[in-house]
Amino acid sequence: MGRNPDPAIAALKDVLAARLDELSDEATARIVSEIPAYRDIDETLRRDVRAHVFAHLRASLESVASGRDVTREDLLFVRPHAARRARRVSVTDFIRGFYVGERVLWDAALDLASNDEQSQRAALAFASHLPRYFEMATTHAAEVYLETQEELAATGEAVRRDLLEDLLAGRTPEPGPRLDAARVAGLEGSSSFAVISAAAESRPGDEELLRGGAAALARAAGGRALPLAVVRHEEIVVVVAAAPGGTPGSAPHLGDVQRRLADGGLPLSVAISTAVPSLALVGDAYREARMLRIARGWRPGVVALSDLSAFEYLTLRPDPTATRLIAPAIHEFVAQDAAEGGPLVTTLREYVACDLNARRAADSLHIHVNTAHYRLARIAERTGRDLRKVSDLLDILIAARLADAEANAQPTR
Repeated sequence: MGRNPDPAIAALKDVLAARLDELSDEATARIVSEIPAYRDIDETLRRDVRAHVFAHLRASLESVASGRDVTREDLLFVRPHAARRARRVSVTDFIRGFYVGERVLWDAALDLASNDEQSQRAALAFASHLPRYFEMATTHAAEVYLETQEELAATGEAVRRDLLEDLLAGRTPEPGPRLDAARVAGLEGSSSFAVISAAAESRPGDEELLRGGAAALARAAGGRALPLAVVRHEEIVVVVAAAPGGTPGSAPHLGDVQRRLADGGLPLSVAISTAVPSLALVGDAYREARMLRIARGWRPGVVALSDLSAFEYLTLRPDPTATRLIAPAIHEFVAQDAAEGGPLVTTLREYVACDLNARRAADSLHIHVNTAHYRLARIAERTGRDLRKVSDLLDILIAARLADAEANAQPTR
């Protein structure tokens, strides 16, 4: 949990933040001189080490100033550096580099502590916080590093990718590595399953960011085991098995994690399918989730099909046939109202949501009931429809939903 920063701690943080470039250079020089694996690195890798050091020092300062413990999502930037380091440096030496950075930052904080009580209190707070930050950072870095080495050995991600393609095609995994991977992810036996589809608005500069996002969503989705999570082209796909008595893919943490990923530089649009009763239907669940994500138009956040009504689901996408079945006058009304800011369609939707009670709709919209009646009369006049007839109401509502779907339509990805 965060708290209001202590003025002395905030002042210490500001002074150290102003020296971040200097401290990053010092820590990089120490890493190169003290850790043998880094002594012969080229200039490109040295710049990468320095960028990694700078990111950690900045994140640790932000964490201590906010009073909030760091999370894996805050450390999304670790993954690209781990992937590049895994080819040349052992995990032990990779972790040693973290402690060099911690020592440099602590020495700088200690030098700033004078004899007054406030600065000493700030230094003490810093001393208690830094080990917690670096404990989480090194634990996460080791996990990411080992995942990366597994992927480089072609025993991890390749198997998970192949397993996902089997599931999406409706194929039962054969005995061997894919079936083993399915069991590890809890994808066996009688259960229910859901699929999460997520994508960024634009392709990240480093695919390792998407891998970090996939791992974060998998942890948040819960289930009986860590779910299957794969970066497929430019899309994150997570297959979740329900825990006993639970609903897959409905973990409340997904929204929190999505927001933290966005703060860390990876805004994602996330969609969750309905629950399907067997692995053979995972492909259907995937198509549901992907369709929902695309139909919404790109916008960051989390949405689940289970939160939609059947009417909302059926009108998610543009439908030429449904469009032709609705009278042109209704489409013209919807388009003109949208151009005027949509007050009439908004009133109609609220009127329906309030079970055709104009007074409740007016209260909800914070307008006078006479205004609501006037708007409803205008809708009837301009569409030529009777708002007391369910079929006429549905035609107008469907036309409005289809217009929204057309406006949100985006290229398939």
